[in-house]
Amino acid sequence: MPGKNDHVKINVPARADYISVIRLTVSGLAYQMGFSYNDIEDIKVAIAEACNNVVSHAYENNEGNLSVDFHIREELLEIVVSDQGTAFDANKIKNNATSLHGKNLDEIDVGGLGIYLMKTLMDDIKYDTAQGGLRFH
Repeated sequence: MPGKNDHVKINVPARADYISVIRLTVSGLAYQMGFSYNDIEDIKVAIAEACNNVVSHAYENNEGNLSVDFHIREELLEIVVSDQGTAFDANKIKNNATSLHGKNLDEIDVGGLGIYLMKTLMDDIKYDTAQGGLRFH
């Protein structure tokens, strides 16, 4: 079982083929912490969405790195996904977000669900565009 104040960090190239490594790592850590199967699956979806956003939007030509910090606390796993690429405007995304209630799947923009999914699946999510990071737990 991980210690109560452990810090695990992964730094990989910002390419889609490394997202599975990150998903496996978070799955193992969450399992060791005693998370349920359903919670682990939710965490894996959320972290994959955050990493996909970095891979898709942070760098031109995928030339950069993706860092994931796992901060293990007593009963909390805090995950920080960060990059050194182009920052996005979190307020603009928040202001342009619309409800999915009452919409058919064909009315939903592809690629527009990542932040919505992360917010739905995690207890808390914070953007730090100045530091190039997304923090959730």
